[in-house]
Amino acid sequence: MAEALEILDEDSQRALDEDINPRQEILALKEHTYARKKLNLSSSEFEIELISFWIMNQLDEEFGAVLCSSSGGLLRANHPIFYHPDQFFNFHLSFPLRGMSELLGVFKEYDAGRMRGADLWARYCCIDGESGLVMRHNRTKHLFDLYFGDGPSESLENEAFEKYVRPFLGCYVVFDPDVYPDGYYDTYASLLLESKHWRKPELEDEGKAIAKKRGPKNSPAKREFLLRYHKGLPEGLSADAVAAELSASGYPITGRSVLNYDRELRERKISK
Repeated sequence: MAEALEILDEDSQRALDEDINPRQEILALKEHTYARKKLNLSSSEFEIELISFWIMNQLDEEFGAVLCSSSGGLLRANHPIFYHPDQFFNFHLSFPLRGMSELLGVFKEYDAGRMRGADLWARYCCIDGESGLVMRHNRTKHLFDLYFGDGPSESLENEAFEKYVRPFLGCYVVFDPDVYPDGYYDTYASLLLESKHWRKPELEDEGKAIAKKRGPKNSPAKREFLLRYHKGLPEGLSADAVAAELSASGYPITGRSVLNYDRELRERKISK
């Protein structure tokens, strides 16, 4: 929405208004005087779903999701529960979305009429995209064998599924709002989604004391990686070896995620 408002020479700060419905506002932009000339809204509804799906995965990656059992008990969700073959947690969004190499295949399927927004959510291996129920899909074993194992196997179940998913079948995915930053601006900034034209909203009453929420929490596997390798990956130690070490310690993670965490760590050091 912020990008569209900027293109239309409107105030992109409107996207930070917590009282508006972003989906309705974006679709309403079709009626703007210059929308037809300046905006490509032909796939806007699909892109809204795509962004929502990406944010869902990033919220788990950055803050950690929680599982709610039928008795109301809360447990920290394990990383494999959120596995999906598109791995949307491995890249950041940039606009326009159609210009992203990571999304070329997604838009190719959409343009060919073989994908719609709901299909993104359906690609979770262990979650019902509509209800958030942790469950086993028909393709779960095959995809888990390919990603967490050594390829297709004859075993009844993949070890990662048995250890990190099966005990939580029937639970529901929820999020604890107390671990999020305060307000849209800080939440979007934590996901690297803030617009370059946004101004951080000031407190309406600077003299009024406001209780602060707890700061954002990294996922368990990410926290453990940063604890053990706060200086980054040592020379000569592969990301796959670190992933195997962490997974054996109860923090299931992939080598690709380790490389992403290591890159973020080094980028933060360079920026200081």
